[in-house]
Parts: sequence; structure tokens; C-alpha cells
Amino acid sequence: MSKVLLITGATGKQGGAVIDALVSSPAASQFTIVAVTRDANGGSAQKLASKSSNIKISQGNLDDVPGLFAAAKEAVDGKPIWGVYSVQISLGKGVTMEGEIKQGCDMVDESVKNGVKHF
Repeated sequence: MSKVLLITGATGKQGGAVIDALVSSPAASQFTIVAVTRDANGGSAQKLASKSSNIKISQGNLDDVPGLFAAAKEAVDGKPIWGVYSVQISLGKGVTMEGEIKQGCDMVDESVKNGVKHF
């Protein structure tokens, strides 16, 4: 059974680079990647999904981490999330350092609640 990895910022530079490295790895078949994006129907998300059948696209919002985890689990038919790579929103209109910290803390807290093994 493959291990589920939840990757935020999947269509950005950091999350995208992690996904590219995983997909090109000899161990790629060991993982199912839940690529979290703000727009699951957007062109960037669809291009990402076409890279591998192991990539599942999930729409999520870092300001609603429980909802993000619920959508991610739905994308993989309820399988447990084994690992998380989290990129918080650090730039943009209305973004604050406090907000970035809250997103990160919420991701850690929800990961613990969901039994995530690696963060």
C-alpha cells in the first residue's frame, strides 16, 4: 500500500519542486501525492496532475486546515495521511507574519490529530 503525502503549495515553486523530486525518484511508486492547491480546476493544477497517476489534486485553504485535511482524505478515498510538506502563504495582499505562523501551527496541530508520521 502506498503512503499518502500531503503537499501544500503544490503549484508553487517549493511544493512543485518537492512533487517533481518525488515523481522522478526511484521510490515514486511508494507514494500517493495529494497536491493541495487553491484552485483544483485551474490550468496549473491540471498540468501538475498530468505528471503522474500517483498525483491527486485537492482544493484547500490554509486558513481552514481541518477542511483542507478532509478534502485531502476524500481525494485518496479516506486513506490515512502519512506525511506532510507544508508551505505557508508568506507574500501577498493582506498576508501577515502572524497569519503565516497561525497557518503553520494549524498544519502541525491537524497533522498530530490525524496521526501523520512525518512533517
